[in-house]
Formats: sequence, structure tokens, C-alpha cells
Amino acid sequence: MGKSAWRRWKQNLVLALGPLPLALALKALHATLRIKIVGRDELESYKKRGGQYIMAFWHGTLLLMVFAYVGRRLTFLVSWHRDGELVTRVMKHFGMNPTRGSSTRGGMRALHSLLRKVKEGYDVAFTPDGPRGPARVAQLGVIQAARLSGLPIVPIGVAARKKKRCAPGMSS
Repeated sequence: MGKSAWRRWKQNLVLALGPLPLALALKALHATLRIKIVGRDELESYKKRGGQYIMAFWHGTLLLMVFAYVGRRLTFLVSWHRDGELVTRVMKHFGMNPTRGSSTRGGMRALHSLLRKVKEGYDVAFTPDGPRGPARVAQLGVIQAARLSGLPIVPIGVAARKKKRCAPGMSS
């Protein structure tokens, strides 16, 4: 087996076997953290009224955002790259339905795919600064999505720190 065939075989193995353990590891990480989600009250308010929204957060906080979502149907843009396929498969373990596309290649087509999901009743998660940045500088994609869908943008922030655990009867 050549080098590139071996690499493809390993990548396919990770895609086949990796998503469930990665989802479980993310859930385990969540169990060890105390998380504060800023903006979650507004998400809950929209859901109580039966509304949809665009949940916007910085790309650097992506890992724990899966726990910020309020609702049953969420989509977000994921690249066609192999890494995007892994993210797609992991997020399906959380009941999420990623939309495949790229803001840099075929951005309008990707935006139209997101808008179709909005019409089907999905909420949208968005990283306005995207994977390529610049970090914490919003690009126009989230504004365009809100304008074309009519959905409000709800900014969300997350902070996490280690949970303190003590054995019964011990003080901290």
C-alpha cells in the first residue's frame, strides 16, 4: 500500500470509528466543567414564543457551543473538507443537522442551503469570524443570513472553568 493510500485508509478509519468516542469525550468534558452561557435566556425566550433565531458566537468558543443550543432543530455551516466531515458526524450524535458548504468557495450556494433549512424550521448557528478570521471580527455572512431569513441574531458567549468536587464530609 502506497503512502497516500495508507493515509486515506487511516482517514477513513477515523471517520468511521471516531465520531462516537469524540462525542462521548465532549460530553465527558462538559461534565467536568462549570459552564456559564451568556445570552441563553434570550434563546429560551425565542423558543418559548415558537420563534427561530441565528445563534452567533466566536469561532474560538465553538467546542462547548453544542451545550448552549435551545431547541430541537439546529443547522450550521460546515466545510466540505475531511475535518468538516468529522465535525458533521460528531454533531449528529447531538441531534444536529449540519449544512455542508464553504463561505470562501461557493459562499452564496452555502447561504442558500442554510436558508432552505430555515424554511424547514431549523435554527442556525453561526461563527461570524469564521475559521480563517480575523478572530473576533464579524464578517458579512451572518448579516446576510439574518437579512435574507428574517431571523434575529442572538449573540452567545460561553465561559468555562473546572468544577470543584469534594468527597462527602470534606471541606474545600
